[in-house]
Amino acid sequence: MQFTVYAVKREVTEKYYYKVDLLKRFFEECQNDSCTSKYMDQLMSQLDYITTHFSFNEWLKKIHGSPLNLKERLFDCEKNYDILDGKNCCCLFQCDSLWQAERGLFQPLRMCDQTFFIIEESGEHYGWISPLISQRLLS
Repeated sequence: MQFTVYAVKREVTEKYYYKVDLLKRFFEECQNDSCTSKYMDQLMSQLDYITTHFSFNEWLKKIHGSPLNLKERLFDCEKNYDILDGKNCCCLFQCDSLWQAERGLFQPLRMCDQTFFIIEESGEHYGWISPLISQRLLS
């Protein structure tokens, strides 16, 4: 399973919290390679407006210790995350099961003071991860 995690601005979260399908389609369109370059420029401008900088590298070091420990402790696989090039607003995570994602990714993200939108590569699981205990991953 692969999940793309987007750090979303608080004001966007408040306006679009109940519009998960709309945001899912938007983020999937941003990842779609078949867009024309002019349309892709518009999407990237919108993506920059919706998302916020979040230092995933620093966050991973903070919750999992040194980079050597990180590979062993996060998801027990050789390469389990990738910071997407040129973007400090999104990160790609890989895990073996939804339970493993909940334990090693979703739960630590809930401890942040940031709101995230997560999409599984297959699109089956997606939704918000927020610091509020009552708001869980939607599907």
